Amino acid sequence: MLPVLLLAGLILALAIPGTASESATLRFLGQTDFVVNESNTAVIRLVVERVGDPVNVTALVLLEGVNTGDFESINAAAFLLSTESNKTIFIAVKDDDLPEADETFTFNLTLQSSSNGVTLGKPNKATITILSNDNAFGIVGFNSTEDIVVDEPRGRNHYVPFTLIREKGTYGTVNVNFEISEGPNPAIEDLSPDRGNITIPVGQAVVHFSVLIKDDQIPEDDEVFSVRLTAVAGGALLRPNASSVQLRIRRNDSPLRFSRSIMAVPESAGIIALNVPLIGSVDTEVSVDYMLVSSGGQGSATPAVDFLDLQPVRTVIFPPFVYETSLLFEIRDDIVPEIAESFHLVLLEETIRGDAVLVPPNAVLVTIEPNDKPNGVLSISSSAVIHPITINEDLTERLDTLQMCMSVS
Repeated sequence: MLPVLLLAGLILALAIPGTASESATLRFLGQTDFVVNESNTAVIRLVVERVGDPVNVTALVLLEGVNTGDFESINAAAFLLSTESNKTIFIAVKDDDLPEADETFTFNLTLQSSSNGVTLGKPNKATITILSNDNAFGIVGFNSTEDIVVDEPRGRNHYVPFTLIREKGTYGTVNVNFEISEGPNPAIEDLSPDRGNITIPVGQAVVHFSVLIKDDQIPEDDEVFSVRLTAVAGGALLRPNASSVQLRIRRNDSPLRFSRSIMAVPESAGIIALNVPLIGSVDTEVSVDYMLVSSGGQGSATPAVDFLDLQPVRTVIFPPFVYETSLLFEIRDDIVPEIAESFHLVLLEETIRGDAVLVPPNAVLVTIEPNDKPNGVLSISSSAVIHPITINEDLTERLDTLQMCMSVS
């Protein structure tokens, strides 16, 4: 009987209808990739869809990774009733003042632990990219807009330093172009380089560059140039009120020379002055040595005999803000008949101390005019005046006597 009863029970069990297991899938519906600006008005709309049997289910949307504070909330929940096929979840972007480059975040769709037989389908991930904001790549400008005043160097290289500041963010590599212009003459004549490109690496907020001031040995007045940032690449911006600075090269290489190249004086002139002007504004001392050139031959004036140098040392000195000086010489007056005699005075370029350059005339020729009857005096012997001379034109001997009575003294 037992086997018959077991068989009857099995047939009865098969005959009674069982309870069917419910099945549904949860997934995102529609757009899952978003690109937004950082703004309090930026809100991402994610639609969660249930496909399959109409069962109640709770969906969770959670941020993957570390919370960086870029969203008002990093998770959200949606409860779908059996009568609802989808639900909308909103994720709000938080606007802050932090410079940030493009950032991409991933939000995952998950199920609550008691899911009523609902499984997770695809797509179940959503990405949100917040574009760079708050000047993530920086705002570039000069660290100071005050005029830069420099002197032209003498006999050496001199570089003028400039500093660029990268404010706000320091993401990415930034390239800045600069150009020097607006001078009285092309900047390349006085500066090098007159244009260029400066690279600011990732994470760096300060960069330095320099410009060479050329020593051209050309007398020049004040020169004012404009050093301007003309363009920037790499996502950064130029700071409008700090994108240029003026560079002034003070007047330099003051011309040093004699006021004349030739001077003629009588032997009776006494003390003479040879003027040496220094043209330009020089606030430091300038000096130069000189030398006398007198060969000692015919037509050459002899020092200490024909003239005397009254300077204690053979150096011309210009104290600050003094623009002219004189060299004093005494012309010796004697009774010796002399033809014109000269001496040279030469400024020595290699001895210049201070901001000055020699320009013509850098030498002067001083000539002492002929003096004391250098060609003599023609006269007739006094005896001839007392005793008149009778000349017989047929006698030539008396002509010789007349010639002998005439003398040059």
